[in-house]
Amino acid sequence: GVLIGKNGEIKKMLEEKMGVKINVQADGPIKVEYSTDNPEVYFKLKKISEAISCGFSGEDALRLLEDDVVLKTIDLRDFANESSQRMKVLKGRIIGSGGKVWKKIEKLADVKLAMHNYSVGIIGNEENCEIAYRTILKILQGSQFSTVFRYLETKRRDLEKGIWIDKGRLVEDESESEGEV
Repeated sequence: GVLIGKNGEIKKMLEEKMGVKINVQADGPIKVEYSTDNPEVYFKLKKISEAISCGFSGEDALRLLEDDVVLKTIDLRDFANESSQRMKVLKGRIIGSGGKVWKKIEKLADVKLAMHNYSVGIIGNEENCEIAYRTILKILQGSQFSTVFRYLETKRRDLEKGIWIDKGRLVEDESESEGEV
């Protein structure tokens, strides 16, 4: 499947970059042999696997090998029952007509989104993922799209100015102003 990639490309890349051996049975479990005791390797592979299970392509999931790239997930079952009409409505709100809402979130928050079953995944840098995450939560909580997009555009401008969210509070980027009098 996705973890293997076309002609085994994803599997080979993971094995090379992570120093592991991945054994995939046709209909059985995936076994990973680690040649290192570094726990970071385990956690990165776990995140990549989680991203793929959220619906990301192998290529998008491999971005999680970069140090500044994170994965955030939202479980839609926290907002509706699996088989309910409400679940379909929530998925539809996130995607939007013709994918417009989805594309706008990806563009303005500079993230990649994926959806599979009841999970929405977000891949990007931490600040951008947090903005996309909060945007999607607003959509799921029933906020009007005009309000949601205004929030998203404001946060995008804040990031461009060097202001980002840090655990619920805004912080200015001091690295740009260091050395100035």
